[in-house]
Amino acid sequence: MSEYIPIILPIYVPILLGYLVRSTGYFPVKYGNSLLQFALKITVPLLIFTDMAGMDADALSQVVPVVLSLPLYMTILWLAALLVSKIPLFRKRRVETVLIIILGNIGYFGWAVTEIGLGSGGLSRSIMYAVLFWPLTILFSFLTKILLDRSDEGAKSAFYTLKIAIPIFLAFVAGLALAIFGIHAPDYIMEPLAKFGHMTVPLILFGVGLSLSFKAHWGELSLLLPLRLVLTFGAAWLTTRMNVKLDDISRSVVLMVALMPVAANILMMGNTLKLDEEYLSGAIAISSLMALVTIPLTLILFS
Repeated sequence: MSEYIPIILPIYVPILLGYLVRSTGYFPVKYGNSLLQFALKITVPLLIFTDMAGMDADALSQVVPVVLSLPLYMTILWLAALLVSKIPLFRKRRVETVLIIILGNIGYFGWAVTEIGLGSGGLSRSIMYAVLFWPLTILFSFLTKILLDRSDEGAKSAFYTLKIAIPIFLAFVAGLALAIFGIHAPDYIMEPLAKFGHMTVPLILFGVGLSLSFKAHWGELSLLLPLRLVLTFGAAWLTTRMNVKLDDISRSVVLMVALMPVAANILMMGNTLKLDEEYLSGAIAISSLMALVTIPLTLILFS
């Protein structure tokens, strides 16, 4: 059990800190929006740029099947999530329901779990698998909002996500170009940028704690989150069957990562799209608690 503590604690400590400072009035909830926007517009692009720039171009060319697996997986899952959102219990929050289902913590949780279960080979494939995560997060958030919320305000917030996507896309392309052409920027430039990027996860999780509510629709989420695990695993299984070029380790990575909890970045999408942030925070918190059971089971099944 001790080997799971380094995975779990970095998730819960920022959440608990955010909840504590909100509960004591030391850091009001109203500042949470500014924190999330700072993460989305500043630290996320820097995280993507520095991660991409540091990748091995040769390795990148060898794992194209792994990189292309995520768009396939998320498309399958998105279509299933649209159907689930029609269930009467979830109809009030269709956009939230879809995003909770399709956005999993494939980067932070996923990398740690695959490294423990599959070693360095699993970790390298897991990193490649997550390369397109942010562009796809923006894309599917936009498509979901524009499809399910036809109001003027819904369309406005949906197109706003595309505006935010521009610096993220540019960061992705710039970092990829540096990796492909073997250009190494000086450490005194990359290291400060990387430190900004590494602020992303703690900032988002702190924001989760600021908006966390222990009365956040437990009835709905207690049904949705177990159903989510079934759907994500099913979509991952279909992905591994459809993408025949995946090797055994890559297939295991796709299946393992599908069982990770709800991604904290869903709160940034919720903030941008004017969704029910209390509901989304509840999904993150409960899903992370479920991970205390699902992560050990995942490692037992796939290690």
